[in-house]
Amino acid sequence: MRILYVSRETPLAPSGGIATYLEYMVPAMRAAGHEVFLFTWSEEQPFRRPASPAPFEAEHIHVEALDPREIWRICPVEAHNLFISTWLADRIAQKVRDWRIDVVEATDFLAPCLTAFQQLQAEEGASDRLLVTYNHGFIEDFFEADQLPLTPQTRMNNLCERQQARGSDLVVAPSRAAAERLGSYGINRQVAVVREPYAFRHDGDRFAGLQDEILYMGRISLSKGIDKLIYLANLLNDIHPLRQIRLVGRIVDTPFRQSDMPSYVRARLAPGLRDAVFFSDYLPRARALDLLDPGAISPHLGSAETFSYACVEAIDAGLLPVVRDGTAMAEFFPEDQLHHLLDPQMRSVRGMQRQMERMLDQAGHICAALNAHCRETLAPERIAGEMGQLYDAALSEKRGRRVHAMPRRQAVPGDVTVLVPAYRPDHEFHEMIDSLAWQSGGPPRVLICDDGTPDSHQPWFDYARALLPDCRILRQPNGGLLAARNTLAEHCESPLALFLDADDLLEPGVIGQLLDCWNHHPARPDAVIPQRRNFGESGEPVLRHLMGDHLHLLENDYRMTALLPTALLRDIGFDATRRNGEGDDWAFWLQFTARGHEVAMLPRQGFLYRFRRGSMSWPWSPGQNAGSRAMVREAALEMCRSDPARAATLARALYAEGVTP
Repeated sequence: MRILYVSRETPLAPSGGIATYLEYMVPAMRAAGHEVFLFTWSEEQPFRRPASPAPFEAEHIHVEALDPREIWRICPVEAHNLFISTWLADRIAQKVRDWRIDVVEATDFLAPCLTAFQQLQAEEGASDRLLVTYNHGFIEDFFEADQLPLTPQTRMNNLCERQQARGSDLVVAPSRAAAERLGSYGINRQVAVVREPYAFRHDGDRFAGLQDEILYMGRISLSKGIDKLIYLANLLNDIHPLRQIRLVGRIVDTPFRQSDMPSYVRARLAPGLRDAVFFSDYLPRARALDLLDPGAISPHLGSAETFSYACVEAIDAGLLPVVRDGTAMAEFFPEDQLHHLLDPQMRSVRGMQRQMERMLDQAGHICAALNAHCRETLAPERIAGEMGQLYDAALSEKRGRRVHAMPRRQAVPGDVTVLVPAYRPDHEFHEMIDSLAWQSGGPPRVLICDDGTPDSHQPWFDYARALLPDCRILRQPNGGLLAARNTLAEHCESPLALFLDADDLLEPGVIGQLLDCWNHHPARPDAVIPQRRNFGESGEPVLRHLMGDHLHLLENDYRMTALLPTALLRDIGFDATRRNGEGDDWAFWLQFTARGHEVAMLPRQGFLYRFRRGSMSWPWSPGQNAGSRAMVREAALEMCRSDPARAATLARALYAEGVTP
């Protein structure tokens, strides 16, 4: 297979665990007979080309040099991850074609393939390649473990990582703990567990007797368990007096009143240990590894890891790891050593002291067992074999769905009706009709509901009849926008429909692009939503994609302009008693998700939304807000009733709302 890795962190410019993963994985995959390629990017100013291509071949590397400030000027959206992924999408897709890639494996970190995956899944040939996210860890998990607030921009950046995973054919998690965490986000379809590879630096077990020191290597932060390390050190010192505590890694301030991390650590250590703690701050990886003393006690007590190279490197060096049950690090322990795992909440001081006494007494045996277990289960050649088999099976299944499964009937332009609710049309209605008449595939079928327009405005409907050959107009007493939408859905005669408000516009090619996505997307979505661009009093693109995520319970992100089955529109329908500008579109899409339907995002700004400050919907009045929240509440209840596991979605939404300033 031809595999393209997409990541900002690489061995070309090492900076973390993802680079370490590629350092081991790429040679192993090449040794297994696969061709490997790399797409990476640099935001460094000025750009400097990497000194060495290793472990890739030079001609199999593409480094995109970019200036985020210039990209934001062209694509001004609030989330850094979103505008970078939008900028990279065409470039990634082109390299996929140039290199004839079979599998694209992207890290979730920074969501580099969010838009590229949306684009590749929406076009002809989508079934020819497998799109994979490797779950190295969501930034949101580290924010939560570090007890940090989520700014609105951070919240959107984190969303991108989750949505890239949801848009993938396959998500690979390096531990069962990581897979379970993905499930807590509702990401549990097509998730497989394959461990990260590690090549041991030392022959055999290096443990040569227990030391009276704690030695921790890794980022010194709450998310990596520094507060739990302090707790362990205090109770351990009573039963095994410690000569020193060495903390090797980048120091991160705390979010508490005592923000200075060294002061925070010393203030919480027992008085006799405060002068025995030493900080080394950041060191290059090779130098840090040389500091690992065999026999030292090595706590790895973090909450957010999906793997932990720091922990397995400690095992390799002959240190005694101390980890909590339920974490990714617990999976370095073979089954017969699981009784040495600490309680996840570390509840009993005396209970942990007794457990540590047993562990210290058996330290040599434990270290030997862990070393042998990890040497076998993390061997790069073994991991490469598992990954190759997984990718081959998943790619064959994806291609097989196209060849053998009952194909979705290919929709054609005549299968789509544009549904337009209208009341007292004016020149903006004229512009909307023009945008339909100028569609590149020819004017579409159009059904307009005249919702009680007075006779003085009837000539505008004559303009629609004149320009659109297949246009019907239904007339009814004024019932409001949602009554008009229900009428349109009821009378639509085509299998697919697309709502368009009377003051909005469509780009000339968007109906054809929506149909292409509907016809070719391997997931067979129940709706296709185009990205939109505001115009009028605001001109920014709206690219974010909340569907299926807990943030959709907090923010209204969609309009009704989407390609949808007419039967589904009728089934969900609209509450025509809501006549004051409430968030009906918000409620519709939440009900859509609650019923188990899936959507595809078309990464084309083909829907032009007329934005006016001071209009009925901006800003919401107190009454509109209350009415909208009631509709959201009912949709959330339907979601939890239909699938009780989705209560986790509601819980995550409440947390996100509570920690966002």
